[in-house]
Amino acid sequence: EGIPALFCKCPQCEYARKMKGREIRTRSGAIIDGVVKLDFGPDSYRHMLDNDLNYADIHTVLITHSHEDHLLATEFAFRKDGFSHLPENDPPMVVYGNAKVGAMIAEHPCDEVKFREMTPFVPVEAEGYTVTALQGVHCRTGAAETFPVTFEGETVYRSEDALFYLVEKDGKSILYAHDTDEFTPEDMEFLKGRKIGLISLDCTNAAYQADYVGHMGAADNLRMRGKLMEIGAADENTVFVANHFSHNGMVPQEILEDLMPGFVVAYDGLEIEI
Repeated sequence: EGIPALFCKCPQCEYARKMKGREIRTRSGAIIDGVVKLDFGPDSYRHMLDNDLNYADIHTVLITHSHEDHLLATEFAFRKDGFSHLPENDPPMVVYGNAKVGAMIAEHPCDEVKFREMTPFVPVEAEGYTVTALQGVHCRTGAAETFPVTFEGETVYRSEDALFYLVEKDGKSILYAHDTDEFTPEDMEFLKGRKIGLISLDCTNAAYQADYVGHMGAADNLRMRGKLMEIGAADENTVFVANHFSHNGMVPQEILEDLMPGFVVAYDGLEIEI
């Protein structure tokens, strides 16, 4: 929802309105090397302005899933000739994601934007980066849909194939694991021994210990870090980031930092070099 949320007067939203600064949080997204964009939600335009980005130079976009805080599909239509004026031989932007993301992109046809569906654990090459999608434990549904994953020994059915991404280049790697609960056995097997440079974990619940499946909080992030260290997916040099917060369960930045030793607690405009 962002913090403060649009129509909310909870203590954390009121605190953020008063304190501003790092307590103000837009809907999450990231960019790697100014080349690879991760998610394209409703605050992407503001991110461009606030962080001196130029999306005209972006040709690779990785979408985790179709939820509205991660994908605003209408924006891609503005890459059409007439709305945008690009060099004559400029390559199309390629948006990677699951089938539902592809269907939403197709609702706003644009020759300057192409879609490529991702298959979990099958790497693709994009502008010199190796990108691999993993299975997110998210988009849970009560019905037996077509996207089951194993979570804590049980089958979780999902309404779409929610993804998160491992991005690798020149011996460096970033795992962007937003909108997922703790990882599936298949994810853990794939990540074993990789010693990833930076791992950004979903921390939607922040200080609140929720009992539903689909997101993590501070305690889950600390436990997940331990699991990833155990299998050699991370080591003492790995930068761990807590990110993607809801105002529900959120506490001030300083308090959350105290609750999460060894983590960088993300804030809008955060830059990290690995």
